[in-house]
Amino acid sequence: MPSRPSTSCGSPWARCGWGLATRPRSTRCHSQLEAAYNRTSDLGLIARTLWDAGETGLDLLKVRAGHPLRPQLAERLPNPEAVIKKLGTVGVQPKYDGLRVQIHKDADKVSIFSRNLESMTEMFPELVAAASDLNADTLILDGEAIAYNPESEEYVPFQETTARRRKEGIQEFAERAPMRAFVFDVMFRNGSDLTHLTYERRFEIVQELLRESDTLLPAPLMKTDSAEVLTRELLEYISRGLEGVVAKRLDSPYQAGARNFNWVKLKRNTSGQLTDTIDVVLLGFYRGKGKRAEFGAGALLAGVYDSDQDEFVTISKLGTGLSDQGWRELHQRMASLELADKPARVRSLLVPDAWLEPSIVVEVLADEITPSPRHTAGMTGDRPGFALRFPRIVSFRTADKKPEDATSVREIREMFEQQRKPSQ
Repeated sequence: MPSRPSTSCGSPWARCGWGLATRPRSTRCHSQLEAAYNRTSDLGLIARTLWDAGETGLDLLKVRAGHPLRPQLAERLPNPEAVIKKLGTVGVQPKYDGLRVQIHKDADKVSIFSRNLESMTEMFPELVAAASDLNADTLILDGEAIAYNPESEEYVPFQETTARRRKEGIQEFAERAPMRAFVFDVMFRNGSDLTHLTYERRFEIVQELLRESDTLLPAPLMKTDSAEVLTRELLEYISRGLEGVVAKRLDSPYQAGARNFNWVKLKRNTSGQLTDTIDVVLLGFYRGKGKRAEFGAGALLAGVYDSDQDEFVTISKLGTGLSDQGWRELHQRMASLELADKPARVRSLLVPDAWLEPSIVVEVLADEITPSPRHTAGMTGDRPGFALRFPRIVSFRTADKKPEDATSVREIREMFEQQRKPSQ
């Protein structure tokens, strides 16, 4: 086994500040490391490159088929007026309630990855077959996979789409509820990195690639600089049972791993006000009383992720939104996660009857975010935390989100500030 390079000036590790330091000393090298990881998601490859070639070698690590990129993510704005004011002319696409998928084709091999960069290839035989037929030797596509009823052509709920993760009976699922993927981006084709191209051009390539496919479909796209038209599109897609829309800058590149205002998502709550749902992590539960005693839990303690402190902080108790059967299923899922003591990465002033290992992510809808002295989300010094007013569970999201992918404290603070501003 080769010895570790010394941290002398000439060492490639030293040039990036590695060795005794825990982080790169060079700001430039830190940016190179982050960019290389966003392009390749391969820490081993990055380490070997640093060892062999130093930081100059990082620029040679390019996008390539078979190695998932970290996905680009969307920011939030409160309403269509704010979107048009900030972005101007945008491309508008529906936001499907499915699984984010990255489809790679490398000659005869097709690989499919989740938003967390996990391999899901075996889950989607119909997507693999469709990608194999595309006219490209190498290819990376970004999209949303969703199951549908082949008789009615209606798309099925998120929970049925994610049932494929059980790994047993995939062929049966494929026959009963086959998958389609709505593709909204292409990052690589025939050996060429396309991430630097404008979104408008990349989507033209998507349309060219998928012209003959019945399984991989281009996500609908319309262009507008009108808040009125954007509102109409949003309401139209919501009326079809979709989550909302994503508005995109037409001149933007694909920025792997970034969450910025090149993409902005808009959703709406059931009262008609434009807002967003919040993804929370279950941190504990309170035992049920009366009818709910049979379910094991009567209320749930929920939190969000504080990325600055790498911990989960509380934001709400949840008790509505689930059917009786939903409570029973949730109790079964929580049984293996129950803990006697509070997890080390949880900060809470409240003490539930039982703690949970942070694992289950659920999507909730609330009327508003309010200041709270009882919850620790956003609590610093004399400043109170945040709480959700009238929260209710919308759906479970554990299939495509890790607990660290839950809504962050930063996002909660931004949503709190946005709701206090009048519409522009």
